Amino acid sequence: MAHWILEIGEKLRGKIFFEVGTGHNPIVQIGFFLCGAEKIVTVDLHRRLDFDILKKSLAWMAENRTEIFGYYESVVERSIFNERMDLIEKLAQKPKEFMLEANIEYLAPADASNIGLPNESIDYHISTSVFEHIPRNDIVRILVEAKRILKSNGAALHFINLSDHFQHQDKSITSINFLQYSEKEWNRIAGNEFTYCNRLRVNDYSALFKEEGFDICRKEVVVDREAHKSIENGFMLNEKFRNYSVDDLCVTGLRVALKKGGEIAEI
Repeated sequence: MAHWILEIGEKLRGKIFFEVGTGHNPIVQIGFFLCGAEKIVTVDLHRRLDFDILKKSLAWMAENRTEIFGYYESVVERSIFNERMDLIEKLAQKPKEFMLEANIEYLAPADASNIGLPNESIDYHISTSVFEHIPRNDIVRILVEAKRILKSNGAALHFINLSDHFQHQDKSITSINFLQYSEKEWNRIAGNEFTYCNRLRVNDYSALFKEEGFDICRKEVVVDREAHKSIENGFMLNEKFRNYSVDDLCVTGLRVALKKGGEIAEI
């Protein structure tokens, strides 16, 4: 994601990030801290951040500075990286104090569609494997809020997993297995805060972004060829999905960079 920001002509150092969906361990936020971010605001609908896990992560990072720099040397100056790694080493056993000193603000429970930040106050609006867990109408509201709080030259980057998450543990089913169910059946199976996936396909997301006033300045997809084969071999789709193209149905990964204006250039 840091590479994408640099490749679309923006900077990392001194920028303000807003993340939708913190999760249990704020590794993404720490990554942008290491890249020189001024501040990272991260919000979650449920308070799930585990400070014991974070403490272990910081301890590992403190012991593996050289290896970590190998991942970051192409996106951050060594002096900035070392300065920020010094803070990690200093506060590895004090995760709450580290987040305060690193200017990582954790808000939970909090609603990313109504966050109360000033207009045009953030540079980047980001999420990683989060949008697929949010109902469509809520994504619309999040995008409306994103457009309000993003600076005029800001960008939104969302990396989305469109696969059936049950397949991550059960390899006997395909990555599009959940497309066989009606909405009622799917809600019975996965209609809870832990396993819900909205089942939106790539063109649904593309249409959503454009409807809410964002231009797609970069887009990459991952297509599951095995899912393609399963449809060719007669996989029974629910009628809800029968009007989609096979290519659309079989995209299991979507990465987009969005701007409030700009040329559309799919990669």
